[in-house]
Amino acid sequence: MDCEMIRIYSENNDEVIKGKFLTGVADYSFGIEHLFPLVGKLDIQRRLQSPKFYDRLRRDLVKGCIMPNLTLAFVQGNLQGVNLANFVNQRINEAFVLDGIQRLNTLKRAAEDAELDLTRPLFLDIIICPSIDNLLYRMITLNNGQKPMSARHQIEILASNLLDFDKLPITTQTEKESGRGRAVPGFRKADIIKAYIAFLGNLVDIDNQKIIQEKMDELIAERVLDSDITVDHLEFSEVLNLIVTLLTNEDLATWLKLPNNLIGFAVGIKKSFMTIAATPLKDFAESLQIFEEAFTKIDVSKIKLGQVRRRLVEHFIAHYDRLAGLSANELVVDFLPLI
Repeated sequence: MDCEMIRIYSENNDEVIKGKFLTGVADYSFGIEHLFPLVGKLDIQRRLQSPKFYDRLRRDLVKGCIMPNLTLAFVQGNLQGVNLANFVNQRINEAFVLDGIQRLNTLKRAAEDAELDLTRPLFLDIIICPSIDNLLYRMITLNNGQKPMSARHQIEILASNLLDFDKLPITTQTEKESGRGRAVPGFRKADIIKAYIAFLGNLVDIDNQKIIQEKMDELIAERVLDSDITVDHLEFSEVLNLIVTLLTNEDLATWLKLPNNLIGFAVGIKKSFMTIAATPLKDFAESLQIFEEAFTKIDVSKIKLGQVRRRLVEHFIAHYDRLAGLSANELVVDFLPLI
């Protein structure tokens, strides 16, 4: 088999993620040269396991077995009129390996054996997704429950690579920068990614200490899979763009840079995006001042402060059209069932 590229054999629409699903074939030589380098693209997307677990596969590859399909993915919006075969081959370095990290690593090790036939076929499933949100949804459906990486970790790593923080119109700072005591006008990357996880799962309690971490990760995965992220038409990128607009108001900027406020906002905004996007910044800032006045009436010694703040922010933002006109005392009454 003479193959210096991926041959595409079928093209179909994925109606759930609104993307394309292709099947194709390359060969071992192509996989080692072009696909193996993608293994490290998502940092430790899935931690490489001990070689002994895959030593049987390595020996079988040398003998001539067929390796199960690998799954690659691209993020690309408008595919109208695009030749998908050309797209995949010309932009292969932009792909992500959603399934097959361990197999590619094993193939690389098998290539050390001179008896390995590098022309053997390497079968591929290829997903082209219109958005990061939908790609994450598909990634979790592929890998949910697999060890050693949780859905939360998948989201964190993929988001940290696909959300180009350097190009975002929001100045972000790393943990190291935030610890130097400098006044950096931005968010920590970790806070934005936490807000993204909350947005995907419709869940503000993403790090509830009452729940075992492993079970918390399972809950997040279930919430993401049960959410409507593939059909609700609101992308997290749109939320970030709205936040950028809100940051032009000094009071709103100060409020949003509190992690608990940002997380609650990210979840609540899914129900009120159009309303808040159309609200004058001054009016929105004034309504949040009333929210804060109501919050001061709560006895913080009797609540888990961060947890309650997230829940109340989510509630206030989600029902903004109803709650924005209430007084502080009226808000407290409305908040009581959530405290």
